[in-house]
Amino acid sequence: MKNLLRNILDERIKSMVRSSELYQGIYNRTHSSKLALTGKRLDICANEVAIYLLQSGKGKYVLRDKVCLEIGSGWLLTHSLVFYLIGAKKVYATDVCPLLQPDNIFKAICNSVDWSILDSLSTFDDRDIIDLRLKKLLSLKKISVEALQDLGIEYIAPINLSEKVPIQEKIDFIFSKSVLEHVPIDDVVPLLENVVSSLSNDGFMFHLIDLIDHRDRKQRPFEFLIYQQEAYSRELQSRWGNRIRRSQWKQIFSNLKHLDSKFVFEWSRQNAELPEKIDSSIQYTDEEDLRISHLGIFGELI
Repeated sequence: MKNLLRNILDERIKSMVRSSELYQGIYNRTHSSKLALTGKRLDICANEVAIYLLQSGKGKYVLRDKVCLEIGSGWLLTHSLVFYLIGAKKVYATDVCPLLQPDNIFKAICNSVDWSILDSLSTFDDRDIIDLRLKKLLSLKKISVEALQDLGIEYIAPINLSEKVPIQEKIDFIFSKSVLEHVPIDDVVPLLENVVSSLSNDGFMFHLIDLIDHRDRKQRPFEFLIYQQEAYSRELQSRWGNRIRRSQWKQIFSNLKHLDSKFVFEWSRQNAELPEKIDSSIQYTDEEDLRISHLGIFGELI
């Protein structure tokens, strides 16, 4: 119990430091620069989007002239850039807090392998057209908010989608990667209901959800399951993860009106120890339910 309280108090102190403008400015610049050379490179994001669209059963021209919404687009908007590459006419990139670091976006583009981008995305639009769009990105040298707008990408932050969707037109595709697990539990259903209501008649969505403890992903991926509900604040839910397990996510999505959803893949962590005691506030069915680490969820209007 002492260790639990110490961890909570430590996080409160860290939260105070993290909330300062100085810390946020330094962290956002350095973190986005690192991401631009690693997980948010354009070629990596192109490969991810291709996998998700294929899992959704979507084929050629799926996003051509479509309106897209990315929930939690982050520091570099590289998934939104992928939607531009395969023909989206408009992309709304959103964040609950402003994170965008335009100065590092070009780094994520120019450090990518161009043929890998083309190979990943040619299933969804003509290769030569994608190549022309990619060359246009590379010619910009520096990506600004204005340059993004010229590409049809509009960044909207801060915006809480559990309260409203600030877009008048209907949306054809809604996407999130490792975002919904950061939404506080009380906001999850309102957010999903809002975005479902914004879908066009043939609209669809894809969400990749990361269910493990974001504080220590490798060594203790299930450690956050020990904390009592009253000690696990909205801030901790946003930072470490909201702790919703697979069975509860299935219930949430199945209860959404007018949406036909299916879990197209799920991964589990079998090589990590579960805590000896799981807090009673955690809803789960069995050990496998606890161990699921990632979900891929596809949904479309009925």
